[in-house]
Amino acid sequence: MENKSIEIFKKLDEAYPKDIKFIKRDDPFRFLCAVILSASSTDREAMRAEERLNSVFDTAKKIAEADIAQIENLIKSAGLYKNKAKSIKALAEVYVRDNKIPETVEELIKIPGIGVKSANCYLVDVLGLPGVIVDTHFARVVYRLGLTSSLDRDKVYKEIRKTFDSSLWSRLSMTANLHGRTYCKASSPLCSSCFLSSICPSRASFCKES
Repeated sequence: MENKSIEIFKKLDEAYPKDIKFIKRDDPFRFLCAVILSASSTDREAMRAEERLNSVFDTAKKIAEADIAQIENLIKSAGLYKNKAKSIKALAEVYVRDNKIPETVEELIKIPGIGVKSANCYLVDVLGLPGVIVDTHFARVVYRLGLTSSLDRDKVYKEIRKTFDSSLWSRLSMTANLHGRTYCKASSPLCSSCFLSSICPSRASFCKES
C-alpha cells in the first residue's frame, strides 16, 4: 500500500500545476468567509453571495455588528444561508474581539460553522501549513483510488493523515481535488483518458473497455 500510495501521489504531483488555489483571497477573514459560503454551493453562487456581502459590509466589524437577517438576505444565493450567516457573524465577532484568526485546527473549529475541512483550508492556503482538505472531490478520488476504505469524511481525514507524511498532505489535497474536477467526476469519470487508470481499482466499475 505504501508504494502504491506514493506512486499515486507522484503521478498527481507531476500532472498538475505547482500552485493550485480554489479560493484566492489575501485577507484571512475574507478567505474564511469565502470558504463558509462555498460549502454545498456552486462557485458562481458563492461568489455572488460574497460580492453582495462585501458591497454592504466592507469590514469585519460591520459584519459583527450587523443584524443577522440582513446578512442572511445578502448571501441567500449561496444556499444554507441561515447557518452560513450565523457562522460568518460568529467569525467576525471572534476576529474583531481578538484582532486575529486562530492558527490551529483545534482553535478554529471552536468557531461556530468552522469545521475540520474549513480549518485545514485556512492552514494550507493562508498559513502555508500542512493540512488535509477533505471535500467531496477529494473524498471521492482517494476512495476510488483505494487510498481510503470509506467515503466518510472523518475516516478519510484520519486515514490520509496516517498513510502519508505530513509534508505531502497539502499537495495531495490540492491535486486530488483538481483530479476529481478534471477526470474523476462523480457520475461520469473519464477513466479511458485518466493517467491513473492503469492503477485505479475502481476503473472496472466505470469503464467498459477491456
